[in-house]
Amino acid sequence: MKICTFAGHADIFGENQLKKKLKNEIINLIENENVDTFYCGGKGDFDRFCAECVNELKNHYPFIESYMIFSYIPGKKSESGIDPYEDFNGTIYPDGLEFVAQKLAIAKRNEWMVDNASFLIAYIDHEWGGAYRTFRYAKRKKHIKVINIAN
Repeated sequence: MKICTFAGHADIFGENQLKKKLKNEIINLIENENVDTFYCGGKGDFDRFCAECVNELKNHYPFIESYMIFSYIPGKKSESGIDPYEDFNGTIYPDGLEFVAQKLAIAKRNEWMVDNASFLIAYIDHEWGGAYRTFRYAKRKKHIKVINIAN
């Protein structure tokens, strides 16, 4: 089992072109790197977009699974409108997050996703914000390959 996770800015631009790039990267990981599991944070446009693309690809690759990774104690819906109980195979609330200050929960959840994945598909086009911090964190790790589709 190999895992891919995502990190990107809350706002995305050029959805049609971005969707093609994202799907191509996901397909490449499935077919050439044996990725079968995808983690999504469920916050912002990029996370919503990634969840939609993975769900669409489940029609062609029924063995792939996707999980929403909560940063807070699970609720009914995420802020982006993704329904974690319908749009994913399951949810994960990482151990220890309940002891993290609420303002740090998203950053710690993102670090957990990076630490537990082999690949990160990112949408990073500027050098500030939480997505950029996650991207920078992943770039320092040796175990994970980082792919930025914003380039």
